[in-house]
Amino acid sequence: MFKKYVPKPGRREYVTFLLLFLEIILFGILAPNFLTVDNLIRVVQNNAEIALVSIGMTIVMLLGGIDLSVGSVMGVIAIVIGYMLQANVNIFLIVAAAIGIGVAVGFLNGFLVAKFNIPDMIVTIATMNIWKAVIFALLGGKWLTGLNPSYGVITRAKIFGIPVLLLFIVAVYALFYYFLMYRKFGRHIYATGCNPQSANLSGINIKKIKLISYCISGGIAAIAAMLYIARMGSVEMTIGSDLPIACIAAVTIGGTGAKGNGKRGSVIGTLAGVLFIAFLKNGIVILGIPSLLENCFIGSLIVLSVLFDAVTGNKTFGKKRKEASA
Repeated sequence: MFKKYVPKPGRREYVTFLLLFLEIILFGILAPNFLTVDNLIRVVQNNAEIALVSIGMTIVMLLGGIDLSVGSVMGVIAIVIGYMLQANVNIFLIVAAAIGIGVAVGFLNGFLVAKFNIPDMIVTIATMNIWKAVIFALLGGKWLTGLNPSYGVITRAKIFGIPVLLLFIVAVYALFYYFLMYRKFGRHIYATGCNPQSANLSGINIKKIKLISYCISGGIAAIAAMLYIARMGSVEMTIGSDLPIACIAAVTIGGTGAKGNGKRGSVIGTLAGVLFIAFLKNGIVILGIPSLLENCFIGSLIVLSVLFDAVTGNKTFGKKRKEASA
């Protein structure tokens, strides 16, 4: 009965893919080495964490929420993983501990939001600052270096010339696309984001949906932390500081509105947004544009995306209102 809440790919996603295509063409013309295989592989590797965490951010934003703590959560988990690697802890225990911490932190966020109706922005800003303090306490101003987990091969290996990391990211996106579009949990997310009152009257446990969604966000942040360690082999004090903004930008550009509303948006659109941001940052570096302008470009894109949603949303609302009054 909730199929009507699951949106088909809309104009917003198509616009994002068109912009991505135009961006690739533009940078390909301005920088001949932009479209080389080595550079494209480098783009995938450098943005693996953003790609993964953006999935969790999409789910939360479809509910009309936001999770600003993901960067700090990833940082804390990465540090824990680093210390466990230095202590030669079994890799399976490391993976279990990382995901367990991520889910527990997500549960805390979701519990505060769902149980006590505290605005998600306030909750996640608070926990973000708490985990930043934990990062400083754990590192003490130093770096963890020389980390080389056995699973690190995933960031370097290739199958028929295709990076395993790319295949892994595509598989994760395909899995969440399936769950969001074709399983009951996904339909409940869209129904809750579209109309919480109607969803509640339909028998959907809204608090449970929010709780699970934040747990997923934390769990994915844990997977991103493991990939970060595998890719970088070190952990620094500023880890994850720019992650929330990059993910919000990717999700918003990908078609999931800043207010969620569950009426549109999907992980496919988010993937297009991630690639758009990734190629933008890479093109800025190749063209020698000052890196200080990177955040300016990303911030501007967020504003333009929100304005686009607002304008098209108002037009749609006005059209439906005329049809209803006719």
